[in-house]
Amino acid sequence: MAKTWIISEYCYPVVVTTGYYVTEIAEYMAAKGLDVGVITSNNTYYASDESSLLKFEEHKGVKLYRKIHKQISKDDNKKRIVRLLSLSFSFFWMSLRRLKKGDQVIVLTNPAFFMLFMPVVRFFTGCKYHILVHDIFPENLSSLGKVNQNGGLYKLLKRVFDKAYSKADSLISIGNDMSIVLSAKVKGKTPIHLITNWADVDEVKPQIKEETETYKKVKDFAEGHVLFQFAGNLGKAQGLDNVLAAISKVETDEARFLFVGAGAKLEDINEFAKTHENTYSFGFVNRSMQNDFLNACDIGIVTLADGMYGLGVPSKSYNIMATGRPILYVGEEDSEVALFVKKYGIGWVVKPNDPIALKNQIEEIIKERDTLQQKGIKAREVAEKVYGKDVVLEQYYQFIKKQND
Repeated sequence: MAKTWIISEYCYPVVVTTGYYVTEIAEYMAAKGLDVGVITSNNTYYASDESSLLKFEEHKGVKLYRKIHKQISKDDNKKRIVRLLSLSFSFFWMSLRRLKKGDQVIVLTNPAFFMLFMPVVRFFTGCKYHILVHDIFPENLSSLGKVNQNGGLYKLLKRVFDKAYSKADSLISIGNDMSIVLSAKVKGKTPIHLITNWADVDEVKPQIKEETETYKKVKDFAEGHVLFQFAGNLGKAQGLDNVLAAISKVETDEARFLFVGAGAKLEDINEFAKTHENTYSFGFVNRSMQNDFLNACDIGIVTLADGMYGLGVPSKSYNIMATGRPILYVGEEDSEVALFVKKYGIGWVVKPNDPIALKNQIEEIIKERDTLQQKGIKAREVAEKVYGKDVVLEQYYQFIKKQND
């Protein structure tokens, strides 16, 4: 019987970012009766993440094969590049030993270099592989200012990775905008399947904000105000400078802004909060508490920096919907989140890198605060019917089943 494999830098027991999605996909397919294996590492995303030093273990029917090595900071770019190269070579040899003819393989875009090895793995093993695209290289590096788009290095990486993506048997995109970018990248040569991220509607449910532990800790700051919240990775791809610039211009005293999370911009937000009484930096909260902190507001803020069109989809959008909160989205108007926010009428969309427009929208939301409840009810309904976890995970199962037929 052909086996189903997932190859990813992160997996169980890491339950944030990519690790969460890989773990849930693997467990669901195993529960549906597929023989599922995961080639992964002991890497963690945050220092607080749980890690495992077991080279092999079976978890909920999923066989996990790990490359074990020393942890390094993901913010140390030089060391991380070396580690990802080393990890890619390790995954290459592990794949040659494990994969067999007819196996279906879902390859994540981390570690990115491993995508370059997969055509060779397919040649020697006879497997078929499908890239689950969470990142598009090197375009995402350029958008973050890490590589000069006009430089020789970028042009070289572009040629190499364009070919790497196009060599796959198919690509799995997590957004309509990403599908458009990928289609241009592979020149229409590779089939692209759209499977969005999901809302964990069984774990994340609407709750009165005043009853959450998070809100209780900021009650003196937030009580009597409309509370906007940005929760998640406080990174450079989120366009947070634009958000802070807008907050500094907001004239109404009725709005308050709560930041929950960690990342490269945390110190900037901490400093900003010291001089702006309408802003509170809460710090990092474990993902296990997301039902609490996502419910601790009136409106969830979701952002994507200018130039990030089609290069990523903020996954927290789906669980914000699950809490029954409307979304204030700052990003391109034809990006994935903007499309469903407008389609279902569950929030507002503001173009990126325009703090005046964002400031004006925030003040307009305050004026129409009586619409928040209805938008929130609609958001929960969409989360359940369109983006529920089991709804989306079934799409992965059906995808693999179709490949095996």
